[in-house]
Amino acid sequence: MKIETTRFGEIDIKESELIVMKGPILGFENLSRFILLIRDKATPLCWLQSVEDPSIAFVVINPRIIRPDYNPTILEEDLKFMDIKNSEDIALLAIVTVRSQPFRVTANIRAPILINAETRMARQVVLDDPEYPIQYDVIDNKADMNKDLSETGGGWTETTSRLTQQTSV
Repeated sequence: MKIETTRFGEIDIKESELIVMKGPILGFENLSRFILLIRDKATPLCWLQSVEDPSIAFVVINPRIIRPDYNPTILEEDLKFMDIKNSEDIALLAIVTVRSQPFRVTANIRAPILINAETRMARQVVLDDPEYPIQYDVIDNKADMNKDLSETGGGWTETTSRLTQQTSV
């Protein structure tokens, strides 16, 4: 199937590559189908592109790349709702925000997007843990990110790799 995007033009995707939201991304309740796009394999940043709205694409990152000790407690009810039976099927993405005045790059690690990598169903979950802020400063923690990238060859876990190996733009 072909989709039109504002940033990447027309791209060809497979239905099997879709990530379907079982719950909304906060503030974007009307959007439920996304595709994960890789612009540059040398960077850990990807795009979560809406299939329904060509102008909506979120910059996302695996939160363990920017915070290697990231180990949020996902509620049992969220795991059941997402039909996640084992931890290998969990993929997490954090939405990244880039501000220009002053320059600041943050990731929302308080409300990650939880994805069942097997079924490609997703839901944004809000963690009840003050240890994980809504605006985690990526630049201030750059040393950790560089260390993780060099040790893990890009930092993507096997599960997250299953989500990203398919669609490059």
